[in-house]
Amino acid sequence: MSRSRRVLLLNAALGLGVAWFCWMGAHVPWERPETDGLAPGGPRRGEPGTSDPGGPFGRGDDALQPVAVSWVAVPFLLLLAAGVALRWRWPRAAFVACAVGVGGFFGVTTFFGPVLLALALTVYPMAVTLPVRRWVGLLGLLVPVVLAAHHGEAYLGALDPILYAELVMAVALAVLPALVALLRRSRREALHRDREEDRRRTAYEERLRIAREVHDVVGHSLSVVTMQAGVALHVLDKQRAAGEPVSPEVSASLEAIRRSSRDALAELRTTLGVFRDPAGESRRPTAGLDRLDDLVGALRAAGRRIDVVRTPADPGELPAAVDQAAFRIVQEGLTNVVRHAGEARATVRVVRGSDALVVEVSDDGPGASRLEEGNGIRGMRERAASLGGTVTVDAGAGAGAGGSAGRGLVLRAELPLAAVREAVQA
Repeated sequence: MSRSRRVLLLNAALGLGVAWFCWMGAHVPWERPETDGLAPGGPRRGEPGTSDPGGPFGRGDDALQPVAVSWVAVPFLLLLAAGVALRWRWPRAAFVACAVGVGGFFGVTTFFGPVLLALALTVYPMAVTLPVRRWVGLLGLLVPVVLAAHHGEAYLGALDPILYAELVMAVALAVLPALVALLRRSRREALHRDREEDRRRTAYEERLRIAREVHDVVGHSLSVVTMQAGVALHVLDKQRAAGEPVSPEVSASLEAIRRSSRDALAELRTTLGVFRDPAGESRRPTAGLDRLDDLVGALRAAGRRIDVVRTPADPGELPAAVDQAAFRIVQEGLTNVVRHAGEARATVRVVRGSDALVVEVSDDGPGASRLEEGNGIRGMRERAASLGGTVTVDAGAGAGAGGSAGRGLVLRAELPLAAVREAVQA
């Protein structure tokens, strides 16, 4: 049996128990007659001719006698029991049902205070599961519930001080469990906030540690690469000045290495700077498709054959998140071509549609042997998924200029535009 069904059965039993208790309690006359159960002028308790009642419910002449309760009260007691049974499944509806049941019970029988416990049982689930603003207004039903017990009096008992005492008792019985629930909830939320704050602080400190490690390792390596490329270019300039033959391809490659490493180092420092200053949005990297020509130019300078196709020629302004994600996906795709496709020719396509941006990196190198996904492709999928997009990798598509069937790899990313705009506007 599932937990929800067990809870429902237990609450149903509790509701029927409360209804039975109210029904039986309503049959008990809680007040003695003015003459103590005897005719005026008759002997009093302890006088000759009387017998010991044997306790408050004894058989003496002045014993409490049961009273008749109309069967009209039964439907109201069943409604009360249904409210208690369903209090965790539909808290507000259960409270309303219970309030109607209690009010109807008061209207057809004598006032029986313990029946208000049913209201307390239905207030507690509302306070536990719902925000205060969604249920506090329902407590106003307590006023007509108490007034129903005085329906036979003038002005509904407004002139009777007992009415106000009963109203205070009803509010106290209903609000006390709500206050207990709210206190427990506030404490639980405070503990949750403290734990979340500790996790965020720990995660932030760990990110700072990783940022320092990345900066020290990668930053140092890029600085060395930039320095070595600069030294090599200086040597080539000296050789050229001395009239020695110098290959222009070597000079161009070294210049591309120095420029790429310098740009990568600057971007690394900008990116890692965000960890130290999370509020510094102006320092956040803004690499986008406007840098695509520089990226492709650096690879072409190193001897790579890369074609770029834009449809339309000017894709226009893109959402910043989509623009940056598209550039990073193209960058990683070209990195895979350089690392795994040998001297293959690559083609970059950027197609902007009405509701999505499609970027594609294809080549005519070996494809089947490169299907195993590593961290690069996994990172591209995660980047696209964060925007609601997808990344697919197909091998053997004959991609790229001069490609043939069974060769090539096609990396295709679709990034939605409408969803990103709605998220930014929201």
